[in-house]
Amino acid sequence: MMMNISPECFLLLKQNPSAKAVISSKNIHTFAELRQKVLRISQFLVDNGIKSNDRVAILSHNNIDFVSVVLALWQLSAIPVPIITKQTETEIKEQLNSANCKAVIVQKELRDKINFNEINIIEIPLYINFDVTFSGRKELRLEDPAVIIFTSGSENKSKGVILSFGSLCNSAINSNHLLRYTHSDRWLASLPFYHIGGFSIITRSLVFGIPLIIPDSLTSKNISGGLSDNQPTLISLVAAQLKQLVEEKIEPNPELKNCLLGGGFSNNELIKSAIELGWPINKVYGSTETSSFITALLSDEFIIKPNSVGRALPSNKIIITGEDQTENKPFEIGEVVVRSNSLMLGYISELETRNFSIKEDYHTGDLGYLDEDGYLFIEGRKNDLISTGGENVNAKEVENALLQHPSISEAAVFPIEDEKWGEIVAASIVLKDSSIEVSYEDLKSFLQTNLAGFKIPKKIFIEKNLPKTELGKVEKDKLMKRYKL
Repeated sequence: MMMNISPECFLLLKQNPSAKAVISSKNIHTFAELRQKVLRISQFLVDNGIKSNDRVAILSHNNIDFVSVVLALWQLSAIPVPIITKQTETEIKEQLNSANCKAVIVQKELRDKINFNEINIIEIPLYINFDVTFSGRKELRLEDPAVIIFTSGSENKSKGVILSFGSLCNSAINSNHLLRYTHSDRWLASLPFYHIGGFSIITRSLVFGIPLIIPDSLTSKNISGGLSDNQPTLISLVAAQLKQLVEEKIEPNPELKNCLLGGGFSNNELIKSAIELGWPINKVYGSTETSSFITALLSDEFIIKPNSVGRALPSNKIIITGEDQTENKPFEIGEVVVRSNSLMLGYISELETRNFSIKEDYHTGDLGYLDEDGYLFIEGRKNDLISTGGENVNAKEVENALLQHPSISEAAVFPIEDEKWGEIVAASIVLKDSSIEVSYEDLKSFLQTNLAGFKIPKKIFIEKNLPKTELGKVEKDKLMKRYKL
């Protein structure tokens, strides 16, 4: 697709007015119809006290109202703050306060999660006056803040990430090196809009002027229905979603040319099974702070480097640094540092922002290495290092060893404070068959063939399920709290 991209695509000024913009089971909107809807909502928001630079929370499931409200806020130079719907009322209130939101726009079905009165509350659906239309902005600046997205919170506390219009636009353009958009492409909105994976589906659709398909829900049934009914060419999934689709033997539609798989650890056997079913899997790596994915591993590359998350896309660079911040040689493990034109402006907390060098580089906190071909391999998180008796243990190394056991399907390794050792290595595991009995001594004996003695967990807990975020990341902090001595 020839690209004549400008930030005004976020104001619906650059797309073909007669092209399809949003497709759902209820209706279809062209870009012209979507713009009219957005301008009416803009006037409604002005009438309800929303002003330029206001931060406005959105608590809603995936639907056209979510998309329309985001676009309307951009017309007003206000900043949308999508909120994770599955959070508790206390967690939501905390995020609204930390982001200094002036109002919250909430879907009617989620209204009971907002039971406090110190904020302007506006309910979706919006009852707008169709006779009144906002005049609309004509331009915006790439350096202006576009959205605040909270990280998924898999470690300690979620952070509010400020992304600019430039971040979003550059991320979309960079993705074209992998996805190679055409005018016939269609994106299935298969991830929550309040996470960067889902939000970037909206922005890519806007940048390239292609339809956004919104299924009725994110269940495997509705995603499968969206595949068959709307024949998308592009989709993004996390491992938990792919696992369910593979277990249900759901095949992709014939026109699907690319399935991005991100959101954290993905089992190689799962990916193999998906590829055998016909899924065009591209494993990707990125974060909210990088405005979505920055590396990709193609399906045919998976055969030769299955444990890699791929190579950096053009306009992105991966650097591995040691403790002295010098660049590591190939195969030397260190912190993964990203240099990109799609990096965040910063966090809503100035203190957290100062902990990262974000003008040029983003220090991810991930541990990994590059091989001689420039492929990135993730070895865990810096804070996954467990210090026990003066020795450092990489939690991911122990998890990988546990997953080699024929009876174990999932494993999470974490520290527990201990008077003698400072920290001890602990693990929670899920068995493939709950009727099978596996003793600690059996597991210890199995691990001794691959791990030094100090790396073997001193406590192993058998779980029915591991606590996870909506994107499938294990919430180790919950396990640490559960088993705190």
